[in-house]
Amino acid sequence: MDFRQLEYFTAVARLRSFTRAAEELHVSQPTITTCIKNMEEELGIPLLVRDKRRVMLTYEGETFLVKARSVLEQFEQMIQETQELACSYDQVLNMGITPVTGSFLNVILYNGFFRENPDIRHQVLELGSLGIMEAIDSDEIDLGFLVIQEGMEERYDICRIQRGQLKALIHRENPLSSMERISLKHLAGERLIYLPPHSYIRSKLDEEFKRLEITPNVLAYPQQMITAFNLVENNAGVSFVLGDGYRPLVHIEHTAAIPLDPPILYETGFVWKKGKRISRAARRCIAYVQRQIKAFENS
Repeated sequence: MDFRQLEYFTAVARLRSFTRAAEELHVSQPTITTCIKNMEEELGIPLLVRDKRRVMLTYEGETFLVKARSVLEQFEQMIQETQELACSYDQVLNMGITPVTGSFLNVILYNGFFRENPDIRHQVLELGSLGIMEAIDSDEIDLGFLVIQEGMEERYDICRIQRGQLKALIHRENPLSSMERISLKHLAGERLIYLPPHSYIRSKLDEEFKRLEITPNVLAYPQQMITAFNLVENNAGVSFVLGDGYRPLVHIEHTAAIPLDPPILYETGFVWKKGKRISRAARRCIAYVQRQIKAFENS
């Protein structure tokens, strides 16, 4: 027995006519007749009494009609609630941002996107790259913004946003700030305000320090990049930034960002579970960030 048989039966019972039921449902009369006959054979009881002038319900048919209508009403309610849930989901943005990328992106989101879209319900978590991927895999969040790693395309859909190179952020009183490019060897004796744990970019730095057989002189491991910026502004040490995204967050007259030599390149972007439908709010967020970063780069 299927949903279509119940729909045909209730229409015939309500209209007391196979012909009128067929016209209302836009199917042929033999189709309805065959479906209801098959249903009666499956149940082992007659539901309708047919004659040349009208169709009547048997006692069993009357009882069955009450149940059939209840099933159809529940089905329609389920569809309506699911559609309402889909509309509600489209106004939800659950995303993760790494501390390294979040210092810049949070300004775009909270000073711009969420103000312009007050109807969007949002939850923004600050997690390391590994934490974001785990949260996406477990459906705790729908979207992540991080530094793209090799091979991520196998597990995630990706919207690439920005390419650049890692830079050393140095106070202008430090003699190294006058250099056009800086090697990690120059930083061997410098106090470092290092990147947070579980950072993909930090792992790239670790690899380069190891290759050069240098043990970094780490002063602090701030969880928030704004803390790292403040320490550099007070000439406490040297930190690292992605491109020029730090500029709106520091007094640039106090600091200089020097590209590394050899360069450590990166690419940021949004990622989500492969093949998953993300909400309309998430798609709007991606488009907004793309526009804002493009405008920033052109300024």
